[in-house]
Amino acid sequence: MIHIIYMAAGNSRRFGSNKLFYELDGKPMYRQLLERLVEIKDRYNKLKNAESNNPVIDITVVTRYREILDYCACIPDCHAVLSPDSEKGISYTIKAGIMAVQEQKKTGMQDYYMFAVADQPYLKSQSVIKLIDKVLENKGNMKSVFSLRCGDTVGNPCVFHSSLISQLLSLEGDKGGRSVAKKYDCVYVDIADERELTDIDTLSNSKHTVTL
Repeated sequence: MIHIIYMAAGNSRRFGSNKLFYELDGKPMYRQLLERLVEIKDRYNKLKNAESNNPVIDITVVTRYREILDYCACIPDCHAVLSPDSEKGISYTIKAGIMAVQEQKKTGMQDYYMFAVADQPYLKSQSVIKLIDKVLENKGNMKSVFSLRCGDTVGNPCVFHSSLISQLLSLEGDKGGRSVAKKYDCVYVDIADERELTDIDTLSNSKHTVTL
């Protein structure tokens, strides 16, 4: 199973306001990628449920904003948790997501954890699907880390095998999953548009229209 942990707990000071609520195409930034991930989850689970009752993907949203928590409550099969400590660094968001998954779900030794960020609104559904398919193809082949890449640029989402969870839970401060991923041979999924991997930190690298 692939557990998607959607990290929507940040607030970039360089942006000038809370970027997660900045509107793109008439909706807050945090909803852009989240809604695509929900559609992807539903697609995979519907296909799988034609064969069995076991879902392939679930989604857990980690946030420190009540508005996002309330929005997620309206999405079927989308679990969300408040993480006030996320203001101390991304490691707190990562750990809150993992612990929420483990408390809510029956996790297995061959599960994977995908970390996606809410300030990546230009990431296309087909790129995420390519990444998920690569993980599913390699399941059981002892590959531990998967990531998207465009040329020399590597970005989120990043996927970790369950065997690396203890290392992710040991992260501190503002250290993220990359500090764990660099220890292993990563399986890269190449995409053509570098803009998809852009984290929106300032108004200058945001757009008023999301063209996908």
